[in-house]
Amino acid sequence: MNITLQCLSYKRIGEIADQFLTNYHPRNSLPIPIEEIAEQKLNLKIHEQINLKKDYDVDGFLISDLTTIFIDFNLYMNFENRTRFTIAHEIGHFILHGDLFKNLNINSVEDLNSLAAKITDEEHGWLEYQAYSFASHVLVPTQLLINELKKRLGRIPSQETPEIFATITEDLLDIFQVSGDVLARRLVKEGIVKSNS
Repeated sequence: MNITLQCLSYKRIGEIADQFLTNYHPRNSLPIPIEEIAEQKLNLKIHEQINLKKDYDVDGFLISDLTTIFIDFNLYMNFENRTRFTIAHEIGHFILHGDLFKNLNINSVEDLNSLAAKITDEEHGWLEYQAYSFASHVLVPTQLLINELKKRLGRIPSQETPEIFATITEDLLDIFQVSGDVLARRLVKEGIVKSNS
């Protein structure tokens, strides 16, 4: 199966995410109310499915009619930040890949797994990278991140070592309600923290 997928840069995905927030959460309050946006503004149903992660190694997925996000029940009940990220990730597919998803016939987790066998690793990698990048940008918007850092450090940091943020990391994680990995990647991608590579 050949899919037509636009290879969007991280910067371009950030612009799309910013426009998404302008359209669906113009108040810019934190944390971003991603589940409320999904259900009330995009009319997406969030449906918890038992053992999705355990049986299929899937946190969540969007079905092809673009009406429902299935999410692992245990994840939904016990891991709020991961749930928020999974919902944002699936909204990333909705926004970035909606037209493509309509043609993929994903109506169950089995359909999702069979799709993985039909597309190339590169295509799968781009789909996931783009949805991940979108979710990261939406949950940790660049300008709001800079504002929060400025409030705490008295300046806009640039190319710092991670140790600079040791005293404020917990505060930032609480404000944005994301995992440490998501916050760390956003800090590196925005050039706030030096990359290890």
